Amino acid sequence: MLVPGLAALGIAACSMPAAAGDTSAGQKLAASGADGVVACATCHGAQGQGMAAAGFPYLAGQGAAYLAEQLHHFASGSRGNAVMAPIAKALSDQQIADVTAYYAQLPAAFDTKTLAGHADPYPTKDAGAWLANRGDWDNDIPACVQCHGPGGVGVGTQFPALAGQSANYLKAQLSAWKEGKRDPGPLDLMGDIAKRMSDAQITAVADYFAGLPDAVQGQATATQGGAK
Repeated sequence: MLVPGLAALGIAACSMPAAAGDTSAGQKLAASGADGVVACATCHGAQGQGMAAAGFPYLAGQGAAYLAEQLHHFASGSRGNAVMAPIAKALSDQQIADVTAYYAQLPAAFDTKTLAGHADPYPTKDAGAWLANRGDWDNDIPACVQCHGPGGVGVGTQFPALAGQSANYLKAQLSAWKEGKRDPGPLDLMGDIAKRMSDAQITAVADYFAGLPDAVQGQATATQGGAK
């Protein structure tokens, strides 16, 4: 959830140095790990699909620059995570480039075309849907989809997909920004926005994006059934 137009203007460009990634090396690292580095697949799944029940996010199809930046943040401590910090610190810049390039080229976890074409179907103030699609401008909170894209499918390399991430993971990240425990991102935008969100709003929008793929698929199935 970021200020409208920043994605198009490219203001959120990654500040980390860009290294060319070797997807073959990245695949090996993801599947088997390396000295001092556990295999990414252990927590994020064999195809980068994540483990929702444990709160481990999916990585498949996310932007390489975004993923690389998060690994650098874990390594520096600007994004706190007891599991990821030692792993990220053990990775070289080249290994980070390799593994993020690998995950970026994997198929997205969900049908992004269907999600991106999803129009907000909620005529009432369902809290999560309203915040995600319309925002809360009385409290200077923009709609999440204005930067993360229609259906929360992500935009470019720096605005990650939200749809289908586990509610626990999304809630934890918004809470971390709210509490100043995660790097606030370009122009401190996510930190500022999260601080203006109530705990109820954080829970509602996390639940909304977590359930969005199933909700959209259900609508599509119902529409197809009615057309017969």
